[in-house]
Amino acid sequence: MKIQKIIYIICAILLTINNFGQKNNSLKEDVQYQKSLKFNSDIDSKMAINLFSKEYKLGKGNTFVEKTASIDKNGISHTRQQQFYKGIKVEFGMLITHIQDENVLSINGELYNAEGLNLIPSIDKSKGLDFAIIASKGTKFLWEFPEDALAMDYKKPEGELVIFPLLKTGDIRLAYKFDIYTLEPIARDEIYIDAHSGEILYKNPIIKHANLLISDEKIKTKTKKLEYLITGNAATRYSGAQSIETSFVAGQYVLNEASRGTGNGIVTYNSARTVSYPSTNFIDTDNNWTAAEFANANKDNAALDAHWGAEKTYDFWLNTFARNSYDNLGAKIKSYVHYRKVATQSLFNAFWNGSVMSYGDGTTNPLTSIDVCGHEIGHAVCTYTAGLAYQNQSGGINEGYSDIWGACIEQYGRTGSLSGTISPAVWQIGEDFSSGGLRSMSNPNLKGDPSTYLGTNWVATGDEASCIPNGSTGGNDYCGVHTNSGVLNKWFYILTVGEIGTNNAPVPDSYNVTGIGMLKAAEIAYLTERDYLTANSTYADARAASLDVAGNLYCSTSAEYIAVTNSWYAVNVGDQYIAYPTDVAIKSVSKSTDVACGAVINPTIVFRNSGSSVINSVNVLYSIDGGTSLGVVWNGNLAICSSQNISIPISALSVGTHTLFVSVTTSGDGNVTNNSKSSIIVVNNSDVINSINTFENTTDNLISIESNGNSNTIWERGTLGTKTFLTSPSKVYATKLSGNYSDKTKSYLFSRCYDLLNVTSPKVEFDMAFDLELDYDLLYVQTSNDSGVTWSNLGTGVVPNWYNSAKLPNNVDCQNCIGGQWTGRDAVIKHYIYNLSQNSNTILRFVMETDDASNNDGVIIDNFKITGAALSTTKSDFEIFAIYPNPSNGLVLISLSTTNDVKINLNDISGRLIFNETFKNSDLVFKKEINFNNLSKGIYLINVESDGKIASKKLIIE
Repeated sequence: MKIQKIIYIICAILLTINNFGQKNNSLKEDVQYQKSLKFNSDIDSKMAINLFSKEYKLGKGNTFVEKTASIDKNGISHTRQQQFYKGIKVEFGMLITHIQDENVLSINGELYNAEGLNLIPSIDKSKGLDFAIIASKGTKFLWEFPEDALAMDYKKPEGELVIFPLLKTGDIRLAYKFDIYTLEPIARDEIYIDAHSGEILYKNPIIKHANLLISDEKIKTKTKKLEYLITGNAATRYSGAQSIETSFVAGQYVLNEASRGTGNGIVTYNSARTVSYPSTNFIDTDNNWTAAEFANANKDNAALDAHWGAEKTYDFWLNTFARNSYDNLGAKIKSYVHYRKVATQSLFNAFWNGSVMSYGDGTTNPLTSIDVCGHEIGHAVCTYTAGLAYQNQSGGINEGYSDIWGACIEQYGRTGSLSGTISPAVWQIGEDFSSGGLRSMSNPNLKGDPSTYLGTNWVATGDEASCIPNGSTGGNDYCGVHTNSGVLNKWFYILTVGEIGTNNAPVPDSYNVTGIGMLKAAEIAYLTERDYLTANSTYADARAASLDVAGNLYCSTSAEYIAVTNSWYAVNVGDQYIAYPTDVAIKSVSKSTDVACGAVINPTIVFRNSGSSVINSVNVLYSIDGGTSLGVVWNGNLAICSSQNISIPISALSVGTHTLFVSVTTSGDGNVTNNSKSSIIVVNNSDVINSINTFENTTDNLISIESNGNSNTIWERGTLGTKTFLTSPSKVYATKLSGNYSDKTKSYLFSRCYDLLNVTSPKVEFDMAFDLELDYDLLYVQTSNDSGVTWSNLGTGVVPNWYNSAKLPNNVDCQNCIGGQWTGRDAVIKHYIYNLSQNSNTILRFVMETDDASNNDGVIIDNFKITGAALSTTKSDFEIFAIYPNPSNGLVLISLSTTNDVKINLNDISGRLIFNETFKNSDLVFKKEINFNNLSKGIYLINVESDGKIASKKLIIE
């Protein structure tokens, strides 16, 4: 018996080890839960994600799938990407890249390391659903009522297998996620069940609520298209006389309009004090919805508030932020008024259930006020943006955001603008039906909520204490989500109107903030939610994100940025603003990664006045490859938050990549951390067909750079060192001459420039051997026919004497695959050949992509050449005949080796003569710039004649 017990314990320990993944970071007090990286050098999205993944020590099998993307008014794009591990979604796993001019400015988010987690469930989905049903404590379920379920587009949940992080402990579990909708009690929760043990891991309420008395549900909408849209007059219960849009159907008017939301519109139904969602319309005979008719014993005028409030909510999001309904896809806003819990008791609640609004009649007044409508639909906006988890600090921020949108929509609905005078009532939530309102944003303490992080009335959360979220009856409101929303409410109030005071933090702070108005405050709050926050963001994360937004919208010394900083300080989140009287910051250095031959090198430097006083002189120092520093002095009048562009001269450079280092200084600069940046300059040259590049000499050097534009760290030319599988008797280009290649890298090896316009049957040829991790690391070739502006893959699939793999990417392996590549091992040097197209601006590049682990010998390339037969188009060739640029927008420079006059004519592709002119010439080389920009896009033929010689070239007009 004792031996059996020991064996059982050992097995239990092994099972525990096998079923838990890597330990991850747990939540901690007063710190950012999200991680973030900011970049001072040029970097692309792939490299940024690789670097960010390293922060979490993520290994093989992690992939990222784009979820949403947005662009702010400064042209910065923000892309959310969902984390997957071996094809299974990682709940809460989200990163966000912030990109401008193809370079990543920063990346933030929360990721989770699931390495070592047993991904094969020990219990099946049906057993998991049994556990979820028990956890819901429901006695009636929506799926048991087919008509209601169909109307809500809901069905009995099958369960989704996900990877779920336990934030408090840092553990990772395999879980089933079930959407459980109960009618008794009214609730709709996403319930996570451990797929090995059946343990309840987390209940996420889809239905949030206005007054904390009960929960609700989530559903999708289906409505009929109605026939006529008409403006009606409505005597609303709480907002007086308002205009509403209705439809005329079968001789009567109904609360349904189809113009908003890309034709989906707004509809309001009558639940008639049932717990169902019928398609029963409120009706009127003349479209004058008067108090005499609707301020009745049933309180039907509440439906007018719900309908008008939904219209104003839609209009607010569209007109203020160009957001098309809560999902930004034009979803219908559907409301149900007179919704009751049971036949004998009115529901004192209003809630968004994921797709529709449900309004109870309350004890004396229905809960259909415009701020409650805006608040609840604000939860839907959060679902489609930050997805803030409804627990701990993130849940408080979630509730706070809904209060913010409730206040903004009340202001917008009743005044038509966020810029006018704000009534004190706007800062109360639910004041129309509840004396004094349910919450106060201007003074949260009045309603028992905290106005200060960790201050009076603060409810300890799992982020900074030991609270375990519990939302069931008698629970802790998911660790105080409704209470702790007061901190975000107070921050927004102070940011909007300003305030002088002393907070009630554990160590009180005195503050003095000048408000920036509701419109600017709302924009900063919205972009923070939309573009930066993730599921488990804390107040520290919200502060950092809002400062990024304010800095991007304005600048780091603007009144707006200062107000955002000091409003957070007023609620005890972060320090107050520190001003630098003088501060010059380098904003950007234009990179020159144009691999075309003959490209002009003329970098542009952008610096900004980030101080609080005017700057009159800036010294710009720059050097190439660590060489002698050169200087340019800018003199002028640089106002606060203003930027200045200057160009710096770069002399001739050798073929290859060069690092440009730039710094800016000014007298009395108080912040030297933002004074320097580096960039890459690429210099290429031309080659001729049938010339073999043996890579034996320095003159055979090619350009090689990383995908982020930085100097190459992979490709090396020279004698091959010790390798396990690869050998070569001559010098080669290799992905590391000795040892293995690097992980998490995308690197390019570029050919020179070739003019193949008059070459028949051009081909690329080279010798190669490779040893790559199968399916995870790969090599392929791309070609450009426009001087390196755009690139296309050279070949797809498995091709004889070319690619050996045709795989495409998936969420399990081969994430880098493109449908045609070399991968695996072929260690014997072979000759490769592929046909090219005829073009005057051809460049090729080898693309090496590696994943995050298991590197091998790599690739060796030798004897590279472009072959073909020159097609003579001249009676007697000129030594020099060049057209630049080609392709062109029409303005071209023609160079010809002749001392005589030159006749030039231009024909279109049909042979029609377009241009014909003779030019005088007495120089050793004829050069003439001609403007053909009045021509249509297409291919033309330029013919030149001089000194008895004739030549022709194609000209491409783009």
